[in-house]
Amino acid sequence: MNKTKLAKCLQHRVRLRPPARRFRGVTELRIMDDDWLVQDVEDKKGVRIRNIRTDHVALLGLDQIRDYIADPRREYDGLRHGFLELKVQLFLRGPELVIEPRPSSVTRAATKRPRATARKRTARKPQPTNPAKKISRKQA
Repeated sequence: MNKTKLAKCLQHRVRLRPPARRFRGVTELRIMDDDWLVQDVEDKKGVRIRNIRTDHVALLGLDQIRDYIADPRREYDGLRHGFLELKVQLFLRGPELVIEPRPSSVTRAATKRPRATARKRTARKPQPTNPAKKISRKQA
């Protein structure tokens, strides 16, 4: 990801795609689409983000971020909002934060858009009617 583009996102509130997965012990909890604050963009290290609700802090390398996308619909409160599309998955386990790479097949499938397939339309031929059947139905 371009460092100069991320540097413009300082103090933005972002939601992660994919959202961070939460665990209590070995039990996975419901996913919460938390806001994360972009705190710092460092030349060598990457981007430091903080979960506003849980106070977890993650340092993401620039190569772990695919893109930043603005979310102007949420900018009603005077704060800037957006999405960080990640190449990694964040796991929140109690006070611990773990960053793992996403499987390449999941990454490719998430970024590919389905193609619309054009179907060849054929004209339907009218079915021949049998006048004898119509007569027999009326008589019955």
